[in-house]
Amino acid sequence: MIAKLVEILSIPIMILNLFGIIVGGIWLAILGEWRLIGIGVFLMFTSHWIISISLYPNILLSGLAFYFLKKFKPVSLFIGYILQLYTNILIVGSCIGAFYICSGYHKGDIGLGYIPYLLWAWGMALGPWQYFASKELDNDFTLMTLFSASAFFLLFLLSIFINPLATFIVIVFLILVQFLILPIYCMYIANKMDFNY
Repeated sequence: MIAKLVEILSIPIMILNLFGIIVGGIWLAILGEWRLIGIGVFLMFTSHWIISISLYPNILLSGLAFYFLKKFKPVSLFIGYILQLYTNILIVGSCIGAFYICSGYHKGDIGLGYIPYLLWAWGMALGPWQYFASKELDNDFTLMTLFSASAFFLLFLLSIFINPLATFIVIVFLILVQFLILPIYCMYIANKMDFNY
């Protein structure tokens, strides 16, 4: 069941990753949304540094986690949970920020005219994280976290066109998975692997 869902969601995510920002950018240019395009391009070039600086606490906490690894493993695992949770909060925060920035420029009802703004938000939100993940292709935790965030952001964007209840349900599941289930699962796997990640 989960494998089938992953397979189904992988195809639109790959298409959005390859073409979403290009189509969205061209469409926004046709609409004359040059300011939004400028903001997006600026953030796409600077967000790598912003994210790197935002992840500095992880470096400090990682050292603390490894310190407690041999002395008191439960503390080490709890710190690992905090590390994963913090990273997930940053990813979800970038999705929320990009969505609100792009939605702020859309004037009108939810419909076909909203699509280029959402495509642009996709690239702004997930592009930098995809760049970081491309440097860690051997890290299953990174790939799992990014795929989960991408899948939920895709479902969130689609739910906007359905109804508010669908959007609410996606948000509840996003919070459960990104902030509770995924960090706990990662720590469970790390514990089985003796925390070698």
